Amino acid sequence: MPTSMILSQPLDCCLGLDIAKAKLDACLLSGTQAFHAQFDNSKPGLQALRVWCRKHGALAPWTVLEATGRYGELAATELHAAGHRVHLANPRRIKDYARSLGRRNKTDRIDAALIASFGATRDLPAWQPPSDAQQILRALMRRSADLATMLQAERNRTESSTDLLVAKSLARIVRVLEKESASLQSQIKAHIQACPELREDLAHLCQIQGIGERTAAWLLAEVPRHLPNGRAAAAWLAVTPRVRQSGTCLRSTAPIGSEGNRHLRRVLFMAALTARHRNPRLKAFADRLAATGKSKMSVLFAVLHKLIKISFLLLKNHTAYDPLHNPLLITKN
Repeated sequence: MPTSMILSQPLDCCLGLDIAKAKLDACLLSGTQAFHAQFDNSKPGLQALRVWCRKHGALAPWTVLEATGRYGELAATELHAAGHRVHLANPRRIKDYARSLGRRNKTDRIDAALIASFGATRDLPAWQPPSDAQQILRALMRRSADLATMLQAERNRTESSTDLLVAKSLARIVRVLEKESASLQSQIKAHIQACPELREDLAHLCQIQGIGERTAAWLLAEVPRHLPNGRAAAAWLAVTPRVRQSGTCLRSTAPIGSEGNRHLRRVLFMAALTARHRNPRLKAFADRLAATGKSKMSVLFAVLHKLIKISFLLLKNHTAYDPLHNPLLITKN
């Protein structure tokens, strides 16, 4: 069933959560009644939320919250472990849903009710938490990316600094960041090698010409394994083309948006640049598209689209890449 399909009969019970840094607002839709409460965004607060749900006759209700990054991770993980089926909704879909209802006001209480209504009337896929090994790798990779950003900023300041004392201060910070960055890289490699599944998947991904160890590590850390197929993975990363058509006047393909996982999009874009010229199969695929008049950027995103689909299938099925097949296929070990 499509994930955006409207249910013919709304769910009898749905819990909507509006997450903030310190607090979370809850709205429990049960039959024709709506119950509201506010809790701390902490483990004790989530325990109190579960007690409150049971008080209103909902042991483990279908739970929907916005994918708001780190603020919502604790609630999603704890409630999933407690037996709740959880969906992490794209905030943009919640915003569009509010507009479709003609809502003009916005408060945390209203947002929680809106999220609950959205979850009760839509057929949505259940979220699956990443494995412990993937969570640790994701945290290490994102910390490494943060350090790289800070290091580049300090290097840029060093180049433009004219004061001797400031230059010495910047040099000290750069040395500390370089040392910490190298330490993190060692931890990432050690973590992957210590986990047989991650180690095997890394080897499979690196068989694809265009994907190196760094890109493979990002794929291991970020790609969710519960998605049904490669097309869903490409849609999750938001690298699928969007068609705009209305009557006889409007008929075009909208550009690729900026949604999707920013870490993966960045590294896969660079991988696609390499694969466009170094991967024989993807080069042939790209050349065929270019021959039809596609722009360079359209061809590049088509290669990126192929890369994420192939990578996802290797990760989901734990299979090896076979470059000799045409069209691109994967084979079991």
